[in-house]
Amino acid sequence: MSDQNQNGCLTIGEGVSLSGNFKVPDIAFISGTVDGELSAREILGGATGVVRGKVSADIIDVRGEIHQEVVSKKSLLIRSTGKVSGNITYVELEIEKGGDIQGTMVKTDAPAGSGY
Repeated sequence: MSDQNQNGCLTIGEGVSLSGNFKVPDIAFISGTVDGELSAREILGGATGVVRGKVSADIIDVRGEIHQEVVSKKSLLIRSTGKVSGNITYVELEIEKGGDIQGTMVKTDAPAGSGY
């Protein structure tokens, strides 16, 4: 990727572990482990990615695992290898065959002015 394409993005590679609160203006690619709070415009969880804590984004695409609290303001997509557990709030939800979701789920309306 060129530097222009990475502005406002966060990439956590496989084998990397981070703890803390992360506010990402654009896209967060997670293939490692995050413990804490993660907010972004879009979160892409790789097959080896694990997030424990509060996750908040417009679009959340899960191939790995997210545990504790998930807030998706537009769409939550759980791929066939994805696992999501905890308190889950979403506008649209899609689960591929094999995807796993457990916990308390709350469907909400799209935020006003989102065009969604």
